[in-house]
Amino acid sequence: MSETVQILHTPGGEDLAVLPRAEYEALRAAAEDAEDAALVRERRNEPALPLDVALAVRKGELHPLTAWRKHAGIAQADLAEKAGVRIATVSDIERNASPSVSAATLKKLADVLQIGIDDLMADVN
Repeated sequence: MSETVQILHTPGGEDLAVLPRAEYEALRAAAEDAEDAALVRERRNEPALPLDVALAVRKGELHPLTAWRKHAGIAQADLAEKAGVRIATVSDIERNASPSVSAATLKKLADVLQIGIDDLMADVN
């Protein structure tokens, strides 16, 4: 830190530090970087899709269930069997042909894929 930092004492007994704007901005940026790094460390072990696949999901080009299923290397029939649902259900969801899928069905599929149910929800913009 520079020698231009001043300490002011308020009538209430509080000490305030006054520093050049550039130093303040640098400290603020460093704090934001530290917060970002902590978030990355916290979420490091969460499941994630490759960037190109995640972008395709975000653009609506790929249903989230399709993305996660393929990322896990599981065929529709295998996913359906492990989740205890019909193959047609998996197919309908992936084709957006089943707009009112129950939360229980999504939970079964998410559990097999070891992801959260929210990961299977298509973005609604």
